[in-house]
Parts: sequence; C-alpha cells; structure tokens
Amino acid sequence: MQRLHKDRIEIALNLWSKVVKGEIKTRNELVSKLKTQYIRNRIEPIRGKTKINIFDKELATVFLVGKYGLGLEEEEYKEKFESLFKKETLCEKAIEEIIIGKNPREVINRLFGNINEDIIFRILRLQATGVFLEFKDEDTLVKLINIFEKAFPEYAKKIEGFKKFYIAFKMAEQIAGGNIRNRIEKETLKHALCLKFNALKSAPSDSFVREIATQVLKAEEFKVNDTLSMINIEAELS
Repeated sequence: MQRLHKDRIEIALNLWSKVVKGEIKTRNELVSKLKTQYIRNRIEPIRGKTKINIFDKELATVFLVGKYGLGLEEEEYKEKFESLFKKETLCEKAIEEIIIGKNPREVINRLFGNINEDIIFRILRLQATGVFLEFKDEDTLVKLINIFEKAFPEYAKKIEGFKKFYIAFKMAEQIAGGNIRNRIEKETLKHALCLKFNALKSAPSDSFVREIATQVLKAEEFKVNDTLSMINIEAELS
C-alpha cells in the first residue's frame, strides 16, 4: 500500500536528490537528515515497539525507493550505494543467495564477517519493508523466515517477535487503508496471516495493531478503535 507511505517515499526521493548531487557524503549525515525530515513532518519510521537505532534501520526505506522506485542501478551509482547503503546492499545480496538455497550461515559470515542479531533482523526488515512498499513479494519473506528459523534456532523467540510485528503491520495497513471495516474481517485477516507465517502462537494484540495504525500509519484513532471493537459484530451477524 504505497499510498499509506506516500510521505516517507517523498522524503526518500528528496534525500536521493541530495545524494545524487553529492550534497550528502556519509551514512551518518544521511541518517541525520532523514531523522530531521521525519520529525519535521511528524512521520514515524516503519517500526513495531522497538526504536533502537530506528533511523539507521529506516535507511532500508530510502535504499529501496532509490533502487526500485527510481530504478537507480547499483553499478552506475556504485560509490553512493557502497558508501551510504553498504548494510542494505549486503542484506539484499544475502537474501538473493539464501533464497536460492545457499547456506545462510555461510552466506552471512562471508558477506558481513560475522553473525549477530542486528544482521539477522536487518535482513528480515529489508525484505519486509520491500513488501510494505510493494517492491518485494510476501512469499519470499515467508520462505526467508522459515529458512532462518531452521538455521538460527538461537534467535527463535526473536523471530517469533518479528512475525508478530509483520502481521500487526499488515493488519494496521489494511485498517488504515479502509480495507478492513470491522472486527470479523480483522480476525479473518489475522488468522490467515498467522497460518501463512506459521505464527498461530504469535498473533498480535489489538493494542499492538492500534499502535502501528495510529502512530506509524497516522490512521484516525476513532476509526481504528471502531474497527477493533466488538460493536460491529452484532451488525454483521444480524
């Protein structure tokens, strides 16, 4: 649902204009300008509950808008991608190799030099952000998560948490976009997503969905509350 992310896409386009002109030279400078513009425009980064290094992680949005929205070739803008989006470029390379069957531990070790929680979830976040922005497909995310669950059992609880975040975000998008109008439709979508992601024990709470819908996607709170309430059930069943 790109229209729900219109403001953050416009900021990404603005930042790319500055990057191409050479007005932004370092990653830290890019993060700083991204944060300034988000705060000025009252935009929240794509997130769940955590805000740790959130603006650095939000560069995934800028990276994806540049590569897929503007169609910028990495070879043509090699210096820009390597200096400003090295993490995102490596994450995408990792996804491409892992999805075709290469050992995820070997791939990540080779590309990043080590394996840690930050790397694992930046990879998942990049693919998820691509889905939110309609640049990447959800089935690949499902496959990637399944692979990671088997390859990294030490992160099992964190991966379950990521699935909960993703499902909550997708539900929040549908509510904010007006595609879900009542609790029955909301519960139907939640069940379908939980089945698809093998996350029946990781279903997000209504309060989590509400937080994303109202704070991150800026949906009107009274409409979100109405959709999440029990009020509409009687009308649907009558």
